[in-house]
Amino acid sequence: MSFMKKGTEKEKGPNRFVASARELHNLRSLTMIGMLLALRIALGFVATIRITEHIKIGFSIFPTSILCMMFGPVAGGIAGGVADLVGFFLKPSGAFFPGYTLDCVVAGMIYGYSFYKREKITPLRVVLTLLCVTVFVNLCMTTTWLSFQISVKSIGAIFADPAGTAHAFAAKFLALLPARALKNFIMLPINSVLVYLVLNLVRKLKPERLLRG
Repeated sequence: MSFMKKGTEKEKGPNRFVASARELHNLRSLTMIGMLLALRIALGFVATIRITEHIKIGFSIFPTSILCMMFGPVAGGIAGGVADLVGFFLKPSGAFFPGYTLDCVVAGMIYGYSFYKREKITPLRVVLTLLCVTVFVNLCMTTTWLSFQISVKSIGAIFADPAGTAHAFAAKFLALLPARALKNFIMLPINSVLVYLVLNLVRKLKPERLLRG
């Protein structure tokens, strides 16, 4: 594991993906990925506060951000997808929808690209990273999937009445967005402070030493 090596800030973007993919060939890395993945799934079950049917506050962002900082965008994306699938099959909540799995993959890749092999994790980097995930994943992607599930009753309805379906989708999207935006932007500064503190604490603890044999 080399996420703390100096000079990595100069590495180009594509190299981060290559280095992250190589982490998956390391048994010690896979062991720690598995531990953090299990912690993320557990927190998703026991440390989630549901405000409404479609709005909830969770704390799985912390093991997720640690995993992505240590192992990069490829590992982060794969772990995000696996965590969502395992979480769903262990505790299903409605019908399976692949869009939410895609959300977890994209968020993991964003966290991994931003935090992996950085000499410093600065407050600005954390805020911008979480802002990107908030706007692109949580508000755009997830709200789209929710609106689609609620407004589109069947695939056939799209072809039978495309104008009506589009109108219903847009209306539901606009109805869901304000409350979701409020919740996400309230949590953004809180999560930013906590993620910054957690990531820098982990860097000081150097957890890769735990797996040396």
